Amino acid sequence: MKRVFNLLLLVSFIFLFIYLLHQDLIIPRILNPTFLILSIILLFSGFYASSFSWMIALNTHRHKCSMKSALISHGLSVFAKYIPGKVWVILGRASYLSRNRSDIKKKSFISLKEQLIYLWIGFLISSIPTVIFYKIHWISGLLLLAVTGLTLFLFVGKVHSWFVKIIQWIIHRNLEVPLVSFYDSGKMIGAVTLIWISWTLGFYLFMLAFQASVTPVMMFAFPLSVCIGLLAIFLPGGIVVREGIIVSYLVMAGMEVEAATTISFLNRFWFILGEAFIFLLAILVRWLKKDTASHRV
Repeated sequence: MKRVFNLLLLVSFIFLFIYLLHQDLIIPRILNPTFLILSIILLFSGFYASSFSWMIALNTHRHKCSMKSALISHGLSVFAKYIPGKVWVILGRASYLSRNRSDIKKKSFISLKEQLIYLWIGFLISSIPTVIFYKIHWISGLLLLAVTGLTLFLFVGKVHSWFVKIIQWIIHRNLEVPLVSFYDSGKMIGAVTLIWISWTLGFYLFMLAFQASVTPVMMFAFPLSVCIGLLAIFLPGGIVVREGIIVSYLVMAGMEVEAATTISFLNRFWFILGEAFIFLLAILVRWLKKDTASHRV
């Protein structure tokens, strides 16, 4: 499984490099450096919380995992999202912790489930302001449908069983993943909510660092753009989709088109900075872990 993970890591870097080559970075004047620094701190906190959420998901499904192992597996595979097809986001961290094919299937399903809770909370956070701005529109309708569908799958036994049977039919093997009730999912939901709070507030401060005319409701463009970008499975990292959603949302909320375009473009590099942070932190933790183990021998 380690060979698969290392190959995935190499390919993800190639696609990230290709993406960066096609970008022309233009940095506007920073109005408030303090807000920019605070936004980066919240960004990093959200990525650290995402590793914590992955650990909680595994432990909730009775797969014991330490925070160090969760951080390493999550951090080292964070750039896999730039490979077309979001399956790599799910497979990457699961493959690092798996011993065999059977184990990777179980952990991949847990990873998928945590990602769905991640989507569910993200859509919930952005649903109210989106419905207010879009009113009766196909976008608000799809958003409410997504929240309803994810709620049924995550917490209704029959829907959950139906989905598991589909997975079993696809992989041609029995797969037993217990249904996690809403009560038992409390820790997972709390950890994922912490991710979204950190990133959404961070995005708000990020906008304030470059634009003076920013209202609090504009911060909800971020969770909506990330969730829809994650669903765009054929676009690496949700490229174009996320930027388009942010621009549309900010313009509808009252920001000038030029300013909204600048924010959406800079936001991609802001987020890549967070991904680089968790990746480098994972490398450091893995090195310290190996170094500690060698001293024990």
